[in-house]
Amino acid sequence: MEAHLKICPSNVPLQSSKTSPAVASLSSTSPALSSLPSTATPAVASLSSTSPALSSLPSTATPAVASLSSTSPALSSLPSTATPAVASLSSTSPALSSLPSTATPAVASLSSTSGSQLPKRQNVVKCPHCSLTVLKKNLIIHINRKHTDHSKDITMHSHLSSVCVDPSNGLSAVQRSGHGFTIPVHVQRKTWGKAHYVRCELEECRQYQLLAHRSGHTFSVCEHLRSLDYCFETAFEEHLEPRVLDEMVELKFIGESKKAVCLKRQKIAQTAHAPFSVLVALGESQKQITLSIHEPTVHHYNRLGRVMVTYNSTASTWHCPCAKPRVSCPHKNIAKWHLFQTNKTLFTTHKNSKSSDALGSQPSEEHIFTSPIDLQSTVQYIYNKKKIPANLPEAATKSKEFSSTYLPVETMCMICSGETALDMPLLITAKAKIVTMESVIENISTYTRRCPGCNMIYRYQEWQDGLHNFDDHVLLSLELCLYLRHSLQNHVSVSRAIDTLERLRRIKYPNRDTIIHGYGHFEALTDTEYLYSCVNCGYHPPVVIMDLHKKGVFSMSVSDLKEPPADFRGEVDIEDFWKSVNLEMIARGFVPSRAKNPFAVQPSYERWAPWIGSKTRKDNTVLNTEYAKVVTAKVTSAEAQMMNVSEDRLVDELMKQKVSVVRNLCKACNIDSKGSRMDLVSRLRAEMQNRQSYDKMFQKIWGASGGWSVILCPHGVVYSIKFNLRAESPRDFADLLLSWKHIPNVNVYDFARGLATHGNLRVPTAIPFQPHEGRLAEPTPENISSAKKGKLNVSLPWLFEKTDNLNTKCHPITGSSEHYVLYDKLHESNTKDPQEVLRRISLVPELQGWLNSQIAEQFFASLRKSNYFLNNMAPSTHIFMMRNIIHHKNTSTNQKLLEVQLQRGHRPHGIEDIILSDMGQAILAPRASERETIRQHPHHINLDISEGNFFSF
Repeated sequence: MEAHLKICPSNVPLQSSKTSPAVASLSSTSPALSSLPSTATPAVASLSSTSPALSSLPSTATPAVASLSSTSPALSSLPSTATPAVASLSSTSPALSSLPSTATPAVASLSSTSGSQLPKRQNVVKCPHCSLTVLKKNLIIHINRKHTDHSKDITMHSHLSSVCVDPSNGLSAVQRSGHGFTIPVHVQRKTWGKAHYVRCELEECRQYQLLAHRSGHTFSVCEHLRSLDYCFETAFEEHLEPRVLDEMVELKFIGESKKAVCLKRQKIAQTAHAPFSVLVALGESQKQITLSIHEPTVHHYNRLGRVMVTYNSTASTWHCPCAKPRVSCPHKNIAKWHLFQTNKTLFTTHKNSKSSDALGSQPSEEHIFTSPIDLQSTVQYIYNKKKIPANLPEAATKSKEFSSTYLPVETMCMICSGETALDMPLLITAKAKIVTMESVIENISTYTRRCPGCNMIYRYQEWQDGLHNFDDHVLLSLELCLYLRHSLQNHVSVSRAIDTLERLRRIKYPNRDTIIHGYGHFEALTDTEYLYSCVNCGYHPPVVIMDLHKKGVFSMSVSDLKEPPADFRGEVDIEDFWKSVNLEMIARGFVPSRAKNPFAVQPSYERWAPWIGSKTRKDNTVLNTEYAKVVTAKVTSAEAQMMNVSEDRLVDELMKQKVSVVRNLCKACNIDSKGSRMDLVSRLRAEMQNRQSYDKMFQKIWGASGGWSVILCPHGVVYSIKFNLRAESPRDFADLLLSWKHIPNVNVYDFARGLATHGNLRVPTAIPFQPHEGRLAEPTPENISSAKKGKLNVSLPWLFEKTDNLNTKCHPITGSSEHYVLYDKLHESNTKDPQEVLRRISLVPELQGWLNSQIAEQFFASLRKSNYFLNNMAPSTHIFMMRNIIHHKNTSTNQKLLEVQLQRGHRPHGIEDIILSDMGQAILAPRASERETIRQHPHHINLDISEGNFFSF
């Protein structure tokens, strides 16, 4: 250092540090650096220019050593990015002898031999399970975190917290899961008295027990019930005093009407000898206060007669499963009554004024392409021979390297007999584009080959390269196609998804219509099995919910519909129709517009089919009798009745419209437009007897086509969908049900009487809806009176346990040959016929708590978000996209159902362990030992364990 001070009088300070992450070993051939110590500085700031030995050192620290003097051959191999601070050093300066040996934290080991290269680090490995590249030292940690089963069995030391809330009925509150705060669930284990119950209120737990039973695990129960073995605490009821309610009314926390409801609910609980309100303290969170409230009426959210109400003391919000957020309900009011009596300080704290549900408030390129000579054969060949697998391999979807030239792989004609060589490749264009998620690759050359014998045209159409060729001018990456699929599932149109990519990448993407047609081309070639089936209900659900999505329409003029041939009886080949729709999508890659597409599918009575899964329908011939909706000269009383039903629905919609809309509709129908709303509606109703006027009103109120008639199971999986051409009526749902192999035992519809009457008149020789014309009981005055008072119960035990029935027409799941048509809860009070009270769901105990009759409305609420782009499509495009979107939505719903149910099991299972039974219901794949047991005792368990029947997504 003294030597340095003599040479460098400016006294440039040298920084030092002991935190260098890499020590460089410098060659002894450079005496100027031989004395560098092991504790080096991370950066040399600046050295004075008065020191010639340091004249090449920059004034500021640099992230790499740029160069070392050639006089020091030992340092000639030092890479330019080896250090973050030193720029260039000269070995001719003796002053460098005092610099530390690791003046930089990233210098690699230098060889003592001149000109030697630095060795590369070899400390990364690939995970044997998922092929992820990780540091070698982190491999074990990664495997433990991602590929090790951490599930624990229910034991004394590992179980879900629980507390008994109703000892007399064996009801307890149990943690929903063991991670963080979750709203507890009610479970019941009552093994004394006349009636014994062991059940959990969660639907996924009930479905798991059915899954386990079908799989041969008869005594397997969910984790909530198993945790009751370690339930030793009881939470007692807090007696709520009426005077506390009076005080709350004075302070305007609640009103008089809500006070009366609370007192009435308290008396009902006392009569039922059930705890009214119980504080559930499982020690999960100090911020969440949970109470178990008695609920006398069983619904899908309180299947065991109690409701969990939760108060978040931090956000000042209430949660009850029966009501939306920030909406009052009796359970929230009872919970406030409880807390006001036991912990009034919660009400004195200032709450968030934005929360109306707080404690103190109650709210109320144009493509120039010459078509092939034989377009028909080309399209058929691509459809049959160029299928894309439904489950694409990861390597194909993540391909990033693409060629600049694409030729067809065929060299011999695949159609002609014998070996006919194809002509030489002909250039189609040298300016094609590959559209990917990251960029648009231009100047791509595509070629075609022609068969001289049959004039068949061959082109490049191979998915293994990670590409999908749409029209030889635009090729889409498979990753982009999957991105567009997921975008549609999240209600994002293709054009909006491409707009997002265009702004993000700052590049110009092709025309949006081209990409939309390219995506449809991709989906038409994908080998998708549109099964339309629920893993819980199987191919033949015993209970279904039916409804119309009237906002899902496509542009179409009813006047363009021609009458069908005289011999047409409403029978359509479903496979042939949907194949023609796929062929239209594929042919769009060969023609410049839909108008010139010889495969275009136009709406017609005789060639327009719904979609029903292949395992659910009788055969490929299905019914579509919409032509019968056209009123003829002869109108039977039954047909008139059906039309009146539809008129009633249309009048209801008219009453919801603004007066200006109704007035304009009167003018369009050449009716006097003066007077009140009721006068206008009355005139329109009289005019509805004219079918042309009726259709005009329907198109004005509900859109061009008649919407979608949909049949779902109680789990929200769609089984059938029909795209109506005319106004919806019970005939549409009768067409679907009569095309099924097995009609469901319970059919829920908003116009149950119309469906039952129409169905029984359609097939008088084999009445589909019976007994009692689809009612739950005989329409006697006694039964009607009891049903109105809520005292009539009609048990259908075969919904839970299959009955022994030798009748060949019985349902394969339930064993019953009875078929009922019931109203959903939203429309059960709309009918004026007193006999229709016998079609209420509440009369069936097995349905009252487990069936959510509004599942169809919830499904439509989700799909309604996609109407903005679906309703603007051509009819064939609309139905193609709709069937595809619903298929992927069904797949997602089934996957979520299985994931939730498998979490409730005694031992860990994955979706890969699931197979489908003969009835299409999910069961656990037997392990090796279990397979042998089943083969030895086939009469004990009847499972379908055939190969190739494994369930996959």
